Amino acid sequence: MQKINQFIDKVKEFALKREEVQGVGVGGSYLSKDLDEYSDIDFVIVLRDGIRYERQQMVDFASNFGQLLSAFTGEHVGESRLLICLYEAPFLHVDFKFVQLTEMKDRVEDPFFVYKNSAELSQILETTKAKWPNPDFQWIEDRFWVWVHYATAKLGRGEYFEAIDFLSFIRSIVLGPMLHLKNKSLPRGVRKLEFILDASDLEKLKSTVPKYDFISIKESIMNVAKLYRELREDLSEFKVREFSKAENFAIEYLSKIAN
Repeated sequence: MQKINQFIDKVKEFALKREEVQGVGVGGSYLSKDLDEYSDIDFVIVLRDGIRYERQQMVDFASNFGQLLSAFTGEHVGESRLLICLYEAPFLHVDFKFVQLTEMKDRVEDPFFVYKNSAELSQILETTKAKWPNPDFQWIEDRFWVWVHYATAKLGRGEYFEAIDFLSFIRSIVLGPMLHLKNKSLPRGVRKLEFILDASDLEKLKSTVPKYDFISIKESIMNVAKLYRELREDLSEFKVREFSKAENFAIEYLSKIAN
């Protein structure tokens, strides 16, 4: 915790000298008070409107706080404004998200601001609300039984790695967020589900993780479908138009695949 606070202080002190920086916020585990020895630091660096850092400017900014071992932008998660860094001393994973002032109106959480240099930033935070996006349940239902068929077909062909990998995708995109919502927590994929699920739901989720074995993968696909059906019922307030015919055909196809 001490090394994290010291790092935050470094960023704050540097921001004080940068006229274009309107605020420095810290989110993630720091905000939820879940910091531990494995935590990274999630910064939001608010820039004046009209200023957009290019990649090298992001790296130059990050280079002021320690020896960078690696730094790259977050296009792989759909966020080019994000710079993901690994520092040597202290050995830390740090994310910097560089946003313009008015972009703070559209945010998923309210960072804790260790530095603010803008009355407009304070006004934006007071007059708008952070909103974590919920999954689009109709989008999921539209695709889910096609996904079950896809995983089953890969299993039938003997592409075990592809089937196993696809089940991981479904856990992250579908089952994890739904389990979070069932437990009244933010739908952040499968993050920290080990710590919040009751014993029954944890076992159900674990049953979707197969071994490299035909029967194990088949049972895991079946368990994925079963858990999705249960969660769809548990979260019935999110109304969806169910594709019952596709569901029935996909389950029948999975049941017959061993034969």
